[in-house]
Amino acid sequence: MNFGFRFKQTKAIKFPRTENQLVNKIDEYRKQITDYRWQDCNKGDVEACLQLEKLLTEYILLLDSAIDQQVKLEISFSWNDSYEPNKFTQSNQWHYEYSCSLYNLGLLYYHLGQNMPTIKDAISKSRNSQWCFQRLSEVTAFVNSRTIQQHSDLSLVHIHMHNCYAQAYGYKKLYDHFQTIKNPDELLIALGLLQESSKMYEQTIRCLIQTKTSNKKPIPPIIYNQLMERFSNDHTVTVVITNMELAKLMASTAKEVPREQRMGKAITYLNKAEQSIVELFKKFKHKNEFLLLQQQQLIALKKEYLYLNENAFKHPIAKEYELLQLPVKQDLIKARPPESFQNKWDNKQQEVHVETRKLIQEINAHKTYAQQKLLDLQNNFNQIYFQYNIQFMVDSYQNAETLKLTQSIQLKVDFIKQKGGWKGCQQQIQKIHQLQQEQGKKLINIKNQLDLCSVQKEPPTQGYQLLSQQIENFRRIVEDVQKKLLEASLINRTTEEQIKGIKEQLLFIEQNNNQMIASKMQNSLQESQNFFRKNLNTLKKLSVAVETIINKMDLIKLQLASLEKYIDDMGLDQSSNQKIDANLLLQALKMIQIKITEYDAIFASINLKDLEQIACQMEDKQEFLKLANQGEQEFEDSLKVIQEVFYNLEYAQQFYDSISQQVAQLTNVINELTNNSN
Repeated sequence: MNFGFRFKQTKAIKFPRTENQLVNKIDEYRKQITDYRWQDCNKGDVEACLQLEKLLTEYILLLDSAIDQQVKLEISFSWNDSYEPNKFTQSNQWHYEYSCSLYNLGLLYYHLGQNMPTIKDAISKSRNSQWCFQRLSEVTAFVNSRTIQQHSDLSLVHIHMHNCYAQAYGYKKLYDHFQTIKNPDELLIALGLLQESSKMYEQTIRCLIQTKTSNKKPIPPIIYNQLMERFSNDHTVTVVITNMELAKLMASTAKEVPREQRMGKAITYLNKAEQSIVELFKKFKHKNEFLLLQQQQLIALKKEYLYLNENAFKHPIAKEYELLQLPVKQDLIKARPPESFQNKWDNKQQEVHVETRKLIQEINAHKTYAQQKLLDLQNNFNQIYFQYNIQFMVDSYQNAETLKLTQSIQLKVDFIKQKGGWKGCQQQIQKIHQLQQEQGKKLINIKNQLDLCSVQKEPPTQGYQLLSQQIENFRRIVEDVQKKLLEASLINRTTEEQIKGIKEQLLFIEQNNNQMIASKMQNSLQESQNFFRKNLNTLKKLSVAVETIINKMDLIKLQLASLEKYIDDMGLDQSSNQKIDANLLLQALKMIQIKITEYDAIFASINLKDLEQIACQMEDKQEFLKLANQGEQEFEDSLKVIQEVFYNLEYAQQFYDSISQQVAQLTNVINELTNNSN
């Protein structure tokens, strides 16, 4: 079951009758795209991807013309969140249809980049993908904010994640092109490209982490974990290759350049590569085969280099700052529009009125600036918050006098009780098993029905040939769905194994009130009381500071929502930029600048450095955290595991509901085909 990058899906819609040829063409292309065999592109079928590329690029150009001409059409476009296939959102904005189609085109170029036979073509498609996501970040500014918030895959952070990933892949392919070069100087340039790829993979991971806090609608936990594993593996592979190649280079030239003590540097590079692999394997159960092989080679090389260094070179192990600085090769992988867009884009840029376009770009830039500024503040606040364990210390201040649960634990306990504890968990598992068995039986019945259809007609009539071809197509679809069910059942077994380990905890929470649950952590609460007495004044300051900052952040969010609504209500998505009166835009821009000034004033009143200083003033903080955390943190970690299990069960339920719909549609189509053949 593919939980990675997925195409967005749309529902077929009926366009109203019109004499407008542009609308009729859009209708025609949309039907072809909706009925296209997208599953072939997911499997890496290059021919299918190239055909779909032609359809999507033509369709997006038609949408571009519709936006230019301000075509008014009473119709709603319906698209799902690619990570939640059953949840669709509707909008009548052309820019919404444009954004979702452009997202799919960006993913399509990702699949092409992964499967093109030549490195040149792979890099070209990677650059096309990068351009699509850069363009998408501009287009979504014209879509109503409430609509965008229904899609976890259309958030600014998620789009930037795709952009970084495409750039990282492009640099990796450039390295593949240059890695055969034996000249040391050229090798360093090639490794510089790989280092740039590593940086972009790291940026991709940071963006993925930010989607948890910055998006109103986060990515489902299972998919988030799989994306994190994929990105972490890609990043570690580039880090390991870079350090191992540099280690080999240093070792092979240690005699030639004795002053630089290169054998010591070679060992440091191997240590860095080894540390990267160990850290990755600690995080994830599945072991990357390539990295396992590299780990074996690394161990052998390290023994050899340590022996040589001890008996011949005697070089000190190098510090981090003593290592080589690789050549910086930034901006080699630049976004490039697809060829079919190039001429259209050049002509359009010349046609658009420069002054009006600048004003609209500035207005949308203010919107993006406001969103990004809040995101940066949240990230900086969270970094300080978690670095100094502020939540734990504030909880100790608020809960030291009474035997009650901390706020973070209370939320998790309430969530588990709401889900029904152990009984609720068992009921959901039984429901999933029932759905799994039902769909399996239905698929077997469909296969039997197809076998019966293939026997009923005798060759060589034309009707038989047509029916045979249809039957084979349906068989392939049934086999694909059965494979998905099989993969899902394996994942469900893992979840069920997890559930066995948390049964006692679930029963305890289900059967006891909050005071009984809190009694499990009485030692932690006693430590909190001691810490509370020593740091009473400082804790009061900390509590007030946290509450003030959170209140101001809530005020900022209200201001941002007001700004977004003001810009959305201007209806910039209804124009091709040059047709809105420039004077009206100028007045609107002045009003937005006033709102931004008020917005910035709230940011200026927040001093995160003061919060950090107060957190540093605690007496015996480290000892308190060490002792008090023992019971509380262990208990909270166990609750996190239970939460994740419930999230996984909920996602499994959604998956089987989706499969159920597919099976029902398939049954109806086959029954209709059978009736027609009779």
